[in-house]
Amino acid sequence: MTVSKRAGWWGVVLSLMLLALWAIRPIGVSPPRHLDTEFNTERAVGRLAAILGDQRPHPTDSDANDALEARLLAQIRAAGFTPEIRQGFHCNDIRAGAAICARPRNIVFWITPPGDDAVMLTAHHDSVPAGPGAADDGIGVAVALEVAHLLKARPLGRPVLVLLTDAEEAGLVGAAMFAARDPLARRIGAVVNLEARGTTGAANMFQTSRPNGNDIAALRVGGVVPAANSLASDLYSILPNDTDLTMLLPLKVDAANFAIIGAGTRYHTPLDNLANLDRRSVRQMGAEALAAVTGFASLAGGSKAAEGQSIFVNIGPWFFFVLPSGVALALLVVGLGSAILVYARTGGGGAVKAALAPPLALLLGTGLAVLLGMLVAAIRPEAAFGTGWPIALRLMYGAAALGGAGLVLDWLRVPSATRLAASAWIWLTALVLAAFAFLPGLAVIASGPALFVLAAAIASLVVPRVVPWLFGAAALAFALVMLPIAGGFEDGLFVEQAAPIAALLIFLLLFAMPGASGLRAPLACGAVLAAALAAALLVPAYTNDAPRHLNVVHQDDMQGASFRIYDNGPLPPAMQSAARFAPTPDGERDWHALAPRLGDDGRIDVISDTIAGDLRTIVLRAVAPSADRQEFYVAKGEGLRGLTVNGARPQVKGALAYFGCTGRSCRTLDITLSWAAKAPLPAIGWHRTRYGAGEAARALVAARPATAIPVHVGDRQVLVRPVKLER
Repeated sequence: MTVSKRAGWWGVVLSLMLLALWAIRPIGVSPPRHLDTEFNTERAVGRLAAILGDQRPHPTDSDANDALEARLLAQIRAAGFTPEIRQGFHCNDIRAGAAICARPRNIVFWITPPGDDAVMLTAHHDSVPAGPGAADDGIGVAVALEVAHLLKARPLGRPVLVLLTDAEEAGLVGAAMFAARDPLARRIGAVVNLEARGTTGAANMFQTSRPNGNDIAALRVGGVVPAANSLASDLYSILPNDTDLTMLLPLKVDAANFAIIGAGTRYHTPLDNLANLDRRSVRQMGAEALAAVTGFASLAGGSKAAEGQSIFVNIGPWFFFVLPSGVALALLVVGLGSAILVYARTGGGGAVKAALAPPLALLLGTGLAVLLGMLVAAIRPEAAFGTGWPIALRLMYGAAALGGAGLVLDWLRVPSATRLAASAWIWLTALVLAAFAFLPGLAVIASGPALFVLAAAIASLVVPRVVPWLFGAAALAFALVMLPIAGGFEDGLFVEQAAPIAALLIFLLLFAMPGASGLRAPLACGAVLAAALAAALLVPAYTNDAPRHLNVVHQDDMQGASFRIYDNGPLPPAMQSAARFAPTPDGERDWHALAPRLGDDGRIDVISDTIAGDLRTIVLRAVAPSADRQEFYVAKGEGLRGLTVNGARPQVKGALAYFGCTGRSCRTLDITLSWAAKAPLPAIGWHRTRYGAGEAARALVAARPATAIPVHVGDRQVLVRPVKLER
């Protein structure tokens, strides 16, 4: 079979065009530049600037959070509302062997007169110790206040409450306390939660309640097309990620959870500040939150049992595509049958080759992308080598995927482009159907395009010449859905782990490749691949705008004291000079250097140890006057029967592995452990954390370059001691 020059060059153009779309991610990943909404971004950000003040980190139960709370209350009152503080000491129920305690101070206020079946708009006002939290969750606080301002004069069908939780970063403690102990929790029928895991990007609605019929109905009547897809919602529900909404969903509420996740390397760092907060993201989240609250308020809450489940996806800011799950399943079946019909009716031979081309192209193209990603990871010493220049890895994955797929197509030389496209649709739809039982949201990538595949099947019986055009329309519909999803998954996974997503790009190539196009297309992809691979190996891993995460930890344990740096590649030379670091034996990327001992002003006493029947009860008092956090790591925790911390008693679920408490209220802990009398006593490690690396680490912290910043808990001092229990 010969390859025409026209088809060969069209294959090159198609491949390079797909690579360009893949690299610059123009569709659906960034917030829209123009959005018609009454939400006032400048006013919202102005309030946030006043609330954040000097932009100090403000973790729960700290002096900084007290100051922020006072400014926040002043802004709420200035907006015309009457806030209330709901506080208490609370421990989350133990999940996977962990209990987390704090003393949150939640803030609530009604936008409307109080009532039942209320819609609640929620965000959290605390930050992590390492960053000021302008996005996480300043964006949520700012949006909540502006939405409240806009709704206060409107007639609404349901009451609307605002909840600004505390201690979210400590472990969702404020939301858990609200759900478990606040009488207002029983008056809530729907929740709109606002979050961030970055400082820019589209404001995605990534989680609903289950079933989601009421949620989707509310979003549809709200008047704004949300950035949302049910695949992300389904995946989020099975991943070990949580927001405040996790603690509120057991109330059997309807729900919509919104977040931005662009520039995720700034998440929980000093770069999560007002200067880096994308005003377009604020505007989009504000418009979507306003629409969601308005939508929920316009619909009476219904029984969860009576709801249906839907799949959904936005097509830009123009159209919200929603289908009941049963209809989506039927469309997938119809699409599969239609693709099979076109495949069978297409002449020209090559039926076996066309059937083999999609799986072989996926295996070689995706496999090559993954292997090259693993190669770069093995060669580069940095922990997050794609941070500074993610476009290099993105291009490498895309060029590898398309180049590998192109080699398969050149080898097989499928004579009919229509049969190749039909075969690709068969494989795609079959894969989606196979996953439907446990991942029904995946249907969004194929159920809409299935309408065009159905049209192509009908045309194959009547007007065969339009079949390629209808397949082209199906490919365009697939691209409009797939490209934003792929970009969102890269942001969610981070680019180093995003190679498998390139499989979606291969399907686009298969849908649109004009028959046998020879080696020109894979050679063009190979040239791009060579340049991208060289760049991925040579470009700086980190920049001032996209720095590495590097915490300085001054740890004092029974073996002595050391400076420790965890999960990092080569240390910056200036830091290596400031302290003589060596690799830690138990971690490839962990480093330690000798350090002076830390002062220890804490003590832990066994108040009582009694046995009654088959239960042994040990009462401890842990005093740590200068600690910001006390934590207890438990080995042999299978015998636990009960845990009480400062009077709070979380429900025990499984073996106890950890319990901890964050904030000033945790500096004295009265702990009661109830144990099976015949079970072995646990081995407990007592960790006390003070935020900041301290005076002894001053030179080391000063040597940290601008391309490295603290993250999450940040620099800290940690005292580690065993808890001595009688055997």
